[in-house]
Amino acid sequence: MISLIIPSYNNLRHLKNCYASIKKHAPRIEIIIIDDGSTDGTWEWLESLDDTTLTTLRSYSRLGHTIQYDRGIYISKYEIVGIFHADMIMGPNYIQNILKHLKKGVVVCGTRVEPPIHPTGKEQIIMDS
Repeated sequence: MISLIIPSYNNLRHLKNCYASIKKHAPRIEIIIIDDGSTDGTWEWLESLDDTTLTTLRSYSRLGHTIQYDRGIYISKYEIVGIFHADMIMGPNYIQNILKHLKKGVVVCGTRVEPPIHPTGKEQIIMDS
């Protein structure tokens, strides 16, 4: 199994879509959503969810996503941990594609599709087929 950590700060509109996409494409993975001091109703929405695969944490002040990832890793149930942005949408086969490339000592990264604003690097592009 895998744990997926999602920090969010005032991003409720996108977080709802993110959560729905994960439940659609990977309904059994552990989801850890961390409210990073939001004031947009994020915590109230999280409290309303009835989901045994969901763990939530709340910060009363903003700590930043890097610290929140560490908090999520600390409480995750599984050895395989993924980080996910609250404004991302999971597509079909995301988890399967991550797991099939995972080997000891290798970091596997799935990313969102964005306009070409980043310089060319050594990244390998893997598309769903």
